[in-house]
Amino acid sequence: MTLRLRSILAAAAATLLVAAAPAGFYARQAQPIWNRIAGAPAGLRLEAPDRQTHVLARYTETEKTDGEVTLRVRGKLGSGTVSLGPGVGSELLWAPNSRAFAVTTSDGGANGLYRAIVVALGRGGLKVTDLSPLIRSAFGHPVKCGWPEYPNVAIVQWRDGSQKVIVAAEIIAHSNCDSFGTFKAYEVDWRARRITRTFDQIEAKRLFGRSMGIELRNAPNECIRSPRRCWVATNHEPDPSAKPSESKATRRRTRS
Repeated sequence: MTLRLRSILAAAAATLLVAAAPAGFYARQAQPIWNRIAGAPAGLRLEAPDRQTHVLARYTETEKTDGEVTLRVRGKLGSGTVSLGPGVGSELLWAPNSRAFAVTTSDGGANGLYRAIVVALGRGGLKVTDLSPLIRSAFGHPVKCGWPEYPNVAIVQWRDGSQKVIVAAEIIAHSNCDSFGTFKAYEVDWRARRITRTFDQIEAKRLFGRSMGIELRNAPNECIRSPRRCWVATNHEPDPSAKPSESKATRRRTRS
């Protein structure tokens, strides 16, 4: 076998491995946890890009809890255990320089409510920073809802090594709020807990679409361009001044 042929075969194998790798729901490059640890007593081992740190994700049930997902961290990044609580839909995204990792996880069901944390080495050991309060405060309540509801908060990608992250705030995808399933994105200096840039959905897809998981890629853009098309009917009373539709007008003429 020639050297050139070996190179071609190696490149093809690498491409197949990447294509076969499980993708995250919110972040395409994230490693899914939740759907891979069920029935895995030994847990799921997730290695940092530099292979100097690993995380062992495990799901356990006790008499005190219905179920808990824990992340045991060992290596250059530090040592310790991080609890994700129920950990539903959890996924982990390593920083390219291996100096931190981010996790998106739900404390409720598979639809939400999701929150986003960053784990890195602090002065006294592992430091966990929850970005959800910052993002939810910035996102607010931009549309009408049947009842007040926070958005899902999810990590999309890292920027500047491990200095910043792109985070999405998504209106939970069920028929409570208008334009459900749409989102905004934020560039966040997570150590300073400061938002440095804000992106609407269409701009975020253009800039970061390749890094997004299927949930964000499929967010309906028509709801951004024409919000009324994505209203939830029960959130809006009928307009008495509106003209009847042609079908209703036709029925009236037929009956007279």
